[in-house]
Amino acid sequence: MSTTGNLLVEIGTEEIPARMLDRGASDLQSLIQEALVAQGLPPVEGRFFHSPRRLAVYLTGIPVRQEDREEVVYGPGVKIAFDENGELTKAAIGFAKGQGVDPSQLMRLNGPKGEVVGIITKVTGRQTVDVLKEILPAAIEKLTFPKAMRWASGTGPFARPVHWLVALFNNDVIPFTFCGIESDRLTRGHRFLAPDVVAVPSADQWEQILATHHVMVRPEQRRVAIDQALADAAKKLGCTFIAEEALKSEVANLVEEPHFVIGSFDPDFLKLPREVLISAMASHQRYFAMEDQEGHLLPKFGVVSNNLATDMNVVVQGYERVLAARLYDARFFWDQDLKTGIEEMAKRLPQRLFLKGAGDMAEKTARVTALVKSLAEHAGLDETIKADAIRAAQLCKADLMSHLVGEFPELQGQMGMYFARAAGESEAVALAIAEHYLPRFAQDSLPTSHPGALLALADRIDSIVACFRVGAIPTGSKDPLGLRRQAIGVLKLLANQGYKRITLKQLFDIAEVDAKLQSELEGFFRDRFHGILSQEHGVPADFANALLDIQGQGRPADVITMALALRDFAQKTEGFTDFLDNVFKRVANILKQADEKVAGWRQTALEQGLLEADLDQKFVTEVEKELDATRKQALAAFNAAVESGDYEALLTALYSFRDPLARFFGSGRDGVPVLIEADEQKRLMRLALLHHVFVLFNWYADFTKISTR
Repeated sequence: MSTTGNLLVEIGTEEIPARMLDRGASDLQSLIQEALVAQGLPPVEGRFFHSPRRLAVYLTGIPVRQEDREEVVYGPGVKIAFDENGELTKAAIGFAKGQGVDPSQLMRLNGPKGEVVGIITKVTGRQTVDVLKEILPAAIEKLTFPKAMRWASGTGPFARPVHWLVALFNNDVIPFTFCGIESDRLTRGHRFLAPDVVAVPSADQWEQILATHHVMVRPEQRRVAIDQALADAAKKLGCTFIAEEALKSEVANLVEEPHFVIGSFDPDFLKLPREVLISAMASHQRYFAMEDQEGHLLPKFGVVSNNLATDMNVVVQGYERVLAARLYDARFFWDQDLKTGIEEMAKRLPQRLFLKGAGDMAEKTARVTALVKSLAEHAGLDETIKADAIRAAQLCKADLMSHLVGEFPELQGQMGMYFARAAGESEAVALAIAEHYLPRFAQDSLPTSHPGALLALADRIDSIVACFRVGAIPTGSKDPLGLRRQAIGVLKLLANQGYKRITLKQLFDIAEVDAKLQSELEGFFRDRFHGILSQEHGVPADFANALLDIQGQGRPADVITMALALRDFAQKTEGFTDFLDNVFKRVANILKQADEKVAGWRQTALEQGLLEADLDQKFVTEVEKELDATRKQALAAFNAAVESGDYEALLTALYSFRDPLARFFGSGRDGVPVLIEADEQKRLMRLALLHHVFVLFNWYADFTKISTR
């Protein structure tokens, strides 16, 4: 007889929104696994499944019963449990009675707070089936969704109404009730292709049984099937499908068994802007637009259907009718918007609120236009670029007042480009209007034009500053206005788009940010910059912290270059991080202790000129002379490297201190004392020497933040 078993839990529902499935099923698995461990059962392997009508978890290798165990119950401390004669007190006797044992069974134990009296009892392990019927409903009840609902007489909450519940441990049903449904071994197949109730004999047969009833319970299996269908159709038809990863993943969560079909629409709709057609198909209908080998849209589309009807032509005609209605609306909106014109739309911007306390969209437009002027001057851009960027700024939000953007919000900027072209604006202005929303997400492309990049930068910094001024600041996981994403966009624009001369500090000054707000913004941008360095460039977290502590308000392009140079230098230079952790930190610690224990040493050193970088001090010992000579050589190399931007040479100069510092700090006669030096002048000179070394290192980064531990 096997000592382990497999668990299957399936919650059958009405169609759950696609966006909730992955997280819901994953959380369900975690909750059940955690509940098992909390009951003394070992961690087990498993996986989750889902389809639009079900969330499921399958766990393997669960012991069929709990291990027997000893349970310790601590009572009162010995000082309370015994009187002066060593007899049990009323407190101890009362504790024993409360535990259902004779007082003679109490024993002395070492508890968390010292010696106590208590009992040790042997607890016989329970059958896992008995444990599961208690923990499963409790675990499922902890499951949460972005939006939940109640139904019938207040049943729920859950993502959607629950219709069946399968709970099997091997062959046995685990009896419990959830949302008014009693668990059983009865599941359901595909809603249309196999709607009958199906009995599941055992947990390990569930997936195969559903497969024979037209349900692919593995989301990755449905996704592979969709990818293959798209590839096969593209090859057969000689076309390309516009199929973003997010759309394919969403569609995979909309069907239980994917069936691919091709539909068509009136070619006359191809006169509409390309983006309108794609958005109508992809965003609104979850269809896949098609284009020929030259990249021209075709009057056809692909659909992943959840049904395999006897006559699929009827199904396709239904898809075509729905899309045609969308496209008729889009064409009407397009015609109306062209009649209105972008200038008139811009005049209507006072009707649209930007943010409570931060004005309407017309006021935002005015602020962005002013920022564009200032940024163009700081960046040294020519008058043509500046004029195009200013004109684009004046019109960049106008399309928010259009019918098309009202219907297709994801097209803001793109539609502004078309409206600007129709109004006779230059291509540079039209392109800048479209590009000022870039980048929209982490891996999105950046603007290709100077006016577009300039406008994108101005728009983002205005939004961030305005939100911080009115207290609309991201908290925890909540960022409804996307300020974190916008801050990342600012950093990438500064680093990559020809604005490498502009620092974050200058950007805040241009936006007229006061000192208090600037401090908040510095921390906000620092966190975003840390993420860019560590997640996108593979810079270790402590390296990123060390660099940003010193360079955080500098030019983002320089900061990224310095971070990559530091990362690469540390990787190829054996012993570099050990040197920083074990030797350089000693320099920093000695100077810190000197500030605490040697009153006024910096002022005295300053008065004697010992803190001047080009000072030629007269040292006596060889290790002092060697360290001072290294300092002078490193300073010359350092200055040359800073001038040329050769950060590898700069780090090489810093690393040249390794051996001289090691000898300076050497034990016994090999080194020299610093803080314990009795001669005050010698101590002062040595502290000044270490100060010069520290200043060189601290120009680059706070290397005390780097650790090998």
